[in-house]
Amino acid sequence: MVRELSTLEQVAGLLGWDQRTYMPTGAAPDRALQNSVMAGIIHERLTAPRMGKLITILKKQEIPQDGTVILREIERKWKRASNVPASLVKEISKTGALGMEAWAKARKNSDFTQLEPLLDRMIGLKARSAEYIGYEDKPYDALLDEYEPGLKTGDMETLFKRLTGKLAPITRKIFDEPVPKSAIPADIYLLEDQRTFLSALAAGMGFDLNYGRIDLSAHPSTIGCCRDVRITFRYQESSPIFAIFPIIHEAGHALYEQGFQEKHFGTPLAEAVSMSFHESQSRLWENMVGRSLPFWTYYYPQMQQVFPKFKKVPLGAWYREINRVTPSFIRTEADELTYNLHIALRFEAEAAIFSGKLKTEEIPQFWNERFERYLGLEVPDDARGCLQDIHWSGGEFGYFPSYTLGNLYAAQLWDAARRQTPEIKGRIAMGDLTVLRDWLRTNVHRHGKRYGAAELMKRITGSEISEDYFIRYIREKYSWVYDISLGAAPKIKIDR
Repeated sequence: MVRELSTLEQVAGLLGWDQRTYMPTGAAPDRALQNSVMAGIIHERLTAPRMGKLITILKKQEIPQDGTVILREIERKWKRASNVPASLVKEISKTGALGMEAWAKARKNSDFTQLEPLLDRMIGLKARSAEYIGYEDKPYDALLDEYEPGLKTGDMETLFKRLTGKLAPITRKIFDEPVPKSAIPADIYLLEDQRTFLSALAAGMGFDLNYGRIDLSAHPSTIGCCRDVRITFRYQESSPIFAIFPIIHEAGHALYEQGFQEKHFGTPLAEAVSMSFHESQSRLWENMVGRSLPFWTYYYPQMQQVFPKFKKVPLGAWYREINRVTPSFIRTEADELTYNLHIALRFEAEAAIFSGKLKTEEIPQFWNERFERYLGLEVPDDARGCLQDIHWSGGEFGYFPSYTLGNLYAAQLWDAARRQTPEIKGRIAMGDLTVLRDWLRTNVHRHGKRYGAAELMKRITGSEISEDYFIRYIREKYSWVYDISLGAAPKIKIDR
């Protein structure tokens, strides 16, 4: 039953991938119906009386350790699903499919009103879902728990306050520095050339194209698992940066999905610990590795061959370009320091929406006011404001905080990888990315959901989850990039 459910979920995922890539826009109503039917079938199988009986019977028996993990995770999933009516599950899925098409059009036209009716319906549906699922404190807690089990609104409020307080003086000092001149040569960077280089990057990381694909879509994403993992990206002809780092990011997700043990395929032991841990994999590859000097020591000459205009740009100038710290409108293009401010805004918007303090029609104004407060920029249009992300149109409320948690987890894992594998930077500089991939396979991927996020992090790194690893990483890196003093790195206790 467990593997059958997993198979159905994979089929539903492929419907989503097709909608983002090749599906004709006119097919949206049919896809909405297809998604609704699939969601209903999955919900029916998961909440069937037989599933509940099997869980009850198995809890009374002694079963192998692997079975205990699978039972624990299926019971958690079963309990959440059993509280929500099938009709609501199907309506959310149907609205999400229609919403994603409406989002694509609204974003293209930079017109929030084109998405507003479906988004308002989705918000209402997710609010009802939260009430059915239940929560101890705030309705938004029920949505956060879907992506990071046990996470509460208050936890994120405290974390953002602490994190932004530590980042603010670092960011202000860097903002005071002269802005580096752009190192992107004016040119037309053809899609075919970009595909060639992007495929080389993903393959170098270890993304197996025998079991995966790379396609275009309106928003970067990774869909699928195990033997069928699909990456999507978007691009601009004016600059290859627009696609390079999203591809590295999505390949990080894909490596996690391809890194599970085959004997566990179709079970929770071949699923990510949490969405935040999933994001830690993509953010680690994108930032700690993909924006590092060792990485580009190897890949920059290859990039210069594909894009000859860059032969006139020294490696150092390119390195400063990809680590430029400056306020920007688009989250996926943001630097490592300001990125978390983008997430803080989204978290605050979601928390306000599900506490009843923010109406759907008020989202653009809320967004623009907070954005100017946090990043000092006046949002010019909806496309570069509240319409830039696909998540809300598909009903993924509670997802965004996993990006910031993923940043923190990534820094802590990167610290452990460097301590445990001292040669890692040198190997990366020679183009050997398997050293990190294999370390992640051993320490993260193979465990699936065997451990919770906190326990797994303690096992890997020897310490509790802490934002201080990220702060230390930021201080060390940007002190070097900008040749300034950013203060002493925080001391961290590690259990040996």
